[in-house]
Amino acid sequence: MTLAGLLAGCSTARLSAPSVTLPTAYEAGLASNAALPPQALDRWWLLYNDPQLTDLIEHALVASPDARTAIQRIGEARATRAQTLAGYLPQGNLEGSAQTQHTAESFGGLGIATGSTTGTTGATGTDTGATTSSLGSAFLTPAGSLQTYAAQFNVSYEVDLFGRHAAARRAADADVAAQRFDYEATRSSLATNVASNLFQARGYAVQLADAQETLRIAQRLSKASEISAAHGLTATSDSARLETDVATAQAEVSRLEAVGRASRRTLLALVGRGTEPLDHLPVAAVAASPPDPPSVTPGDILRRRPDVREAEVRIRSASATLALDRLALFPTFNLVPGLQEAKTTGTYDSLTSIWTVGANATMPILDRPRLLAAIRGQKARGEEAVIAYEQTVQNAYRDAENGLSTLANDRVRIARLQTGVDRARFAFDAKSKGYDLGLVDLTTLIEAERTWRQTKSVLTTAQIDALVDSATLFQALGGAWSPPPTKAPA
Repeated sequence: MTLAGLLAGCSTARLSAPSVTLPTAYEAGLASNAALPPQALDRWWLLYNDPQLTDLIEHALVASPDARTAIQRIGEARATRAQTLAGYLPQGNLEGSAQTQHTAESFGGLGIATGSTTGTTGATGTDTGATTSSLGSAFLTPAGSLQTYAAQFNVSYEVDLFGRHAAARRAADADVAAQRFDYEATRSSLATNVASNLFQARGYAVQLADAQETLRIAQRLSKASEISAAHGLTATSDSARLETDVATAQAEVSRLEAVGRASRRTLLALVGRGTEPLDHLPVAAVAASPPDPPSVTPGDILRRRPDVREAEVRIRSASATLALDRLALFPTFNLVPGLQEAKTTGTYDSLTSIWTVGANATMPILDRPRLLAAIRGQKARGEEAVIAYEQTVQNAYRDAENGLSTLANDRVRIARLQTGVDRARFAFDAKSKGYDLGLVDLTTLIEAERTWRQTKSVLTTAQIDALVDSATLFQALGGAWSPPPTKAPA
């Protein structure tokens, strides 16, 4: 059977090309900061002008358990690559041995048995002996000791006629690159999680400050009502109602203090400082406005998103592995040179040197069905990698588009809520003065306060949501790392 016939089942078809088409611009109508280049996404947290945020994120990128674990995976991938490629280098081990042989002889009379005893001592010092005898014969081997020392070095090296080494190197390099992109994706998610947790902790601090202010107002009203009821100016039921409001406000303060402590502890653990006291992480009761993202296009996510880059090199790895599986159908040629040395001393001396140069060839015949099945399986896995890449690109575009739209809606919502808070505060202040003058009843005053507090709480939540959404948007746009140049498609 000819070589062409043996290889007839090896399809030359490649993996399908990914079908990805992105629009030239995002549909969301969010004005970006055109003065900022896309490189501003590399360290997007600097756009907030927040020293605490910058310190926490950059500390987490180095000391967080997630980041440290991810970088160890890169080291593991590099070691695996070196181990794989080492199998294509010349193989061989140096072997050595040492042996001591003792020979003893004894003679009887003529026609009486003569015998000899031979003992051998190896490198381990173990003696083994054998006794031989014959009748009416002379013993020919002289008595004495022999020491034998031997060494040999045999080498096997595959001659790469069909490109197996190059295919294995492409697959190994792609696997290392994929782990590198996975590391960058982990860091990107970590930066977003740190920012989100810090913003939420600040939101709890703002809500706690509002709750404490509500408690102070409730206590002031309760005390004023007690005085008024003592002078017979108001009913005692009003005083009881205000005492209920005081107890409710106290309970809300306790709840927010607890969730605030838990949020700070979570943030410390996230950045790798989980055992430090909470006093080491003060959180201000502020909710700043999120910055505008730099000017980017949908095509930038193909270069900037680490998950997209990882999916791309997964295709490269699958393609190289497929090529390697196909090459298994071709014959293998190996060079097998060798060298042996043996030296004997003692009763007699000798030195023996042997060198060899040889070659062998292996052609898969009966193993062919298994190899063809492996090729089909790898071809399917390669197509799955292509589909996964297409899905990753679509998800990346979805995340960016939704993030831009959400942040734009957050800004509109905050502006409207801020107007509502201002008007509700004005109404409460007016009702409070009227109540002090006896012109407004308690029910009207409490309702005005409740409206103001509820609107302010909703505004705080919206402000924190906008900050969290902005951090999520920066991640969706491919922030928190410096992407390397792209390569041609596999």
